[in-house]
Amino acid sequence: MTRLKFLGVAILLVAGVFLSGCGQQQAGQSVKSEPQKTETVVIKVDSKGSPADSTRGTNIADAAKELNQLLEAKGDNRRVKVEVNHVSAGSDEEYNKKFILAWQSGGGADIRAISHADVAMMAKGGYILPLDDLLSNSEYADFVKDIYPTLWEAAKYAGKTWAVPQDTESRPVYFRKDALRKMGWSEDQINQLPEKIKRGEFTLADMTALAKEAVEKGVVKYGIFHRPSNGPYFVMQVYNFGGKIYNPVTDKLVLDKKAVLKTLQYHYDLTQNAKVTPEGMTSMEWRMLHKSFVEGDVLFWYGGTWHWGEYQKVPYHEELGELTEEYMFENIGYALVPAAEKGGRPITLSQPWVYTINSNTKYPDLAFALIAIASKPEYNAKHAIESGHLAISPSVAESPTYQSSEFLADVQYQLEYTTTQPTHPEYGKFKSGLYKAIQAVELGKQKPEEALNWLEDQLKNDLGDALEVIE
Repeated sequence: MTRLKFLGVAILLVAGVFLSGCGQQQAGQSVKSEPQKTETVVIKVDSKGSPADSTRGTNIADAAKELNQLLEAKGDNRRVKVEVNHVSAGSDEEYNKKFILAWQSGGGADIRAISHADVAMMAKGGYILPLDDLLSNSEYADFVKDIYPTLWEAAKYAGKTWAVPQDTESRPVYFRKDALRKMGWSEDQINQLPEKIKRGEFTLADMTALAKEAVEKGVVKYGIFHRPSNGPYFVMQVYNFGGKIYNPVTDKLVLDKKAVLKTLQYHYDLTQNAKVTPEGMTSMEWRMLHKSFVEGDVLFWYGGTWHWGEYQKVPYHEELGELTEEYMFENIGYALVPAAEKGGRPITLSQPWVYTINSNTKYPDLAFALIAIASKPEYNAKHAIESGHLAISPSVAESPTYQSSEFLADVQYQLEYTTTQPTHPEYGKFKSGLYKAIQAVELGKQKPEEALNWLEDQLKNDLGDALEVIE
């Protein structure tokens, strides 16, 4: 055997021994495997509303704990970390504009809570994802299947579903029971006021007259407050005066001139004739508004169910700070918004908030999973109780947490009288124009007829063929 052949055989023998040893180790003992590396996925969440509405975002953060357990159980190495930004100041328009600017640079929060009225605009602009595939195929879709069908309608546009309903509410008119007592009302009269409103016996005109009496007697400083910034309240009053603002057949927004003129006249009378509302109502700071009402300086306040929760969380009252619910039941009442005409049907308005998913997100499956988990009763009922919102599904409404709230049980009937805003991509322009017209008459800068003419010209210019005008 040559030296070269000998070396070759020797190498093969050594290699055989080595491979045999490896085989024996695998057969005879287990090799300790490396722990699976996990990937941290950051999901950013934007939510908006009063401080009491912060659970719109924190519920998503809480849902991440449950999702991470589910991911680990099925061998998915991703782990979710949620970063929440809750906004309580500014308008919805500002909130949306900030997101759009971030989106245009490829960013923006992965999940956003928005008003259902903004779904069409967000969908048409391509800013959010349609969710139909996820609703059909995601393993987490079962968590959202019992949400009320009427709320799902608020999440749709152009035949697709773009959002998951997050909450809903009603807009009652609050009144100070202690002020009515000072005016000589009996407890029975006070307790019957919501029923008189429900039967159409106590109208907007009666409300204004009572507010005027309370101011003139020095019982309160102001008779009636409404929201200072642009929002659904103003459209609700157009509905109250028999108007409509959207034609579903033509898919156009509607300027119902008779109803809008009555709405303008109503707000003109509040500030210029009855003088029960300050002229600068539309420029009042929100905190000053809330402080004035909780301290008993205002008789009527066009608020929302969520304010019931907010007043127990935010110390608006200079002496009492955060109100107790016991104090509120004793001193604050709530009812439907009175009908515009005697014998008419009272009204309220619901603005469901919804979760949307950024079309820029890299993780739509995880974003949807978080939303779906946060829709379960244990999360959504907590939000409803703490923020004064109404249940999104039968399972939430039947949960012990939700049923423990006397206030929510009292206002649930108001959904039978509710209205909603249209889902139209140009609706924001309509709403903004209406608000500016009301602001002008309240300040006394324009008479109702003048404001209506200005509004018609403005909407024709802003909306073009998307507008119908009813004389």
